[in-house]
Amino acid sequence: MSSSVRIADIPVDQSERPLLERGWRYIVVGAICAIAHNVIMITVDQLGRHYLLGIMISFLAVTPTGYALHSWFTFGKPLRFKAFARFAAGVAAAYPISVAMMVLLCSWLGLGVAIASPIATVALLIWNVVVAHLAILSRFNLRPATAPTASSRPTTQQFAGNEE
Repeated sequence: MSSSVRIADIPVDQSERPLLERGWRYIVVGAICAIAHNVIMITVDQLGRHYLLGIMISFLAVTPTGYALHSWFTFGKPLRFKAFARFAAGVAAAYPISVAMMVLLCSWLGLGVAIASPIATVALLIWNVVVAHLAILSRFNLRPATAPTASSRPTTQQFAGNEE
């Protein structure tokens, strides 16, 4: 027998992951997404293109990746189009905030993209945590999940003939 675990062997959607487990998993996925976003932003800048193009490319590349990783790894939920649509809408709602921050930091304050992009990323962290929870879990729940117990399930009595 092999001790390796295949992705297909990992159960999803049986119960919600506890907050503590979600927390470190969220940090891992968030770091992957933040690094990918900043690499895209800095690369676009180094290629001589505008940071607004970098934001658009990053949205198109990082959003589906972030949703997939958060669904599977952070929350242990299956991929669903409706949840992805909510996730993408939440990320898109932060687009004006991201643009405004980059305009402020780069165009007005004169910071380079390599400095401004990480600042904007950190500033949007709380927004992204709330959006991921609402999109994938359909609610923002910080309490640990509780599994139904045998006593909380309705019981049914079956009668077969006249047996006592």
